[in-house]
Amino acid sequence: MTIRQCSSAHCSVADHELWEVCHGNVLPAGTPVLTRDEQGPCTCACSCLAFGTPVQTGNGLFKAIETFIVGDEVMAAGKNLDWSTKSVAYSAGTSSASVQKFTVLVLYRDTAIAVTNDHLLLLEDRTLKRADRLTTNDVLVSPQGESVPITGVHIGDYLAGFHHIATSLDPPDTDLSGRLLNTNGVVSADYVVQLRARAEEDIAGFDRGGLADLPIVGSPEYVAQHGPDSRRAPIFATPAGFDQGPVPINVAPYKAPDLMPNTFVPADASAVRVPEHACQFIPEEEAAQRAKDPMRAFSDPAAREWTDALITLHRAFYPDVTYHNDWADNTVNAYAWVENGVRHVALKGGLIRHMALEVEGVALVLAHELAHHYGGAPTFPNNGLSCEGQADFYGVRNVMRKVWFGGQYIATAEAGIQQMADFFHVPNDPTAPGGSAGCAHPPGACRVATYHSAVNLTAKPGCAS
Repeated sequence: MTIRQCSSAHCSVADHELWEVCHGNVLPAGTPVLTRDEQGPCTCACSCLAFGTPVQTGNGLFKAIETFIVGDEVMAAGKNLDWSTKSVAYSAGTSSASVQKFTVLVLYRDTAIAVTNDHLLLLEDRTLKRADRLTTNDVLVSPQGESVPITGVHIGDYLAGFHHIATSLDPPDTDLSGRLLNTNGVVSADYVVQLRARAEEDIAGFDRGGLADLPIVGSPEYVAQHGPDSRRAPIFATPAGFDQGPVPINVAPYKAPDLMPNTFVPADASAVRVPEHACQFIPEEEAAQRAKDPMRAFSDPAAREWTDALITLHRAFYPDVTYHNDWADNTVNAYAWVENGVRHVALKGGLIRHMALEVEGVALVLAHELAHHYGGAPTFPNNGLSCEGQADFYGVRNVMRKVWFGGQYIATAEAGIQQMADFFHVPNDPTAPGGSAGCAHPPGACRVATYHSAVNLTAKPGCAS
């Protein structure tokens, strides 16, 4: 289910209604919102700068990004950095703070800027670069044309509202005249330029072809090239703000209900600790093999959001479980365990981003992990959770039937089974092979046959017993 990004023209026209959806549903910036344009289904995103980001006004002072309204004067320039006063033609954003996942925190001089992953910053060579591709080798540019070396790039969750403005809804010219803003002492593109780049339209100075070859901040490829600091806390906690006082960026371990506004949680701090006695969806050696398969981008919003949506849906039916979307962990696996009397289910980012799995496949995995808790005998002797074959069978037969109503059950189960066959690299065949796995993981072909038996209400295959 690959759905494209809508055109910038459509998103800019739909932006008022888009933000009504985002506000009404309390969606964080960057959430893909499904809609339609003249070419069919597509998404626009709730998005770019965190609340409190100082932006230079027409009188040369600074005020927070979220305080701009249409008609306000703002200083704007093109790539030649010839600054003049422009009127704000568009201003919108979130109405309150929410946990913005995959926020990029860029450190420079004695300050920082917190932005969504697709925010565009101007480099000293007058090219634009997405925030989620920046490295400490890149050099930003000040409004006066001075070089501004980047001292740190970090990825994580950030509790804040996000806002954007634009000086025009028209396409930018080749010099980006009047479309660049002074954002906390470095130069950023306005929102419409960002929209057009996100919608894969040609933007002067934006190297779309080279973008795909650059690793995404926090991804395994990025860590391999630039070290692990991008997933860790920044080296300072209170960067300078603007004329109304400093904008705090607190660094904290991940305790979402306790977060204060403007708290940044680095990716490594949100990692979920899985105990050794936990049940795992696939054995570790198989997880290592699956990690070599094609993966979605580390910054892919759709897989992250549909997993969060699945967790919200399943929590309504199984409220006694603590759920974890461990997006930052690249392990291709899922887990179930009980600790201190509390039931846990964790879906790891590597599994969520696996190209074979879409919303239905992840739903099947989630059902399997819940079935470890509720599937009954036979059980593991060390933790009392249902054995693997029983979790496969009960998950599709019982859990999915409970969560998905009527025809939704058949449609979700069938699509999920096909995706699992692709994931296990086996045919989608309901014929069960021979043998018996006991309490351990059955082979992939047996697991696929077990899912079919669960849908058809036939007995669990012997190979899953």
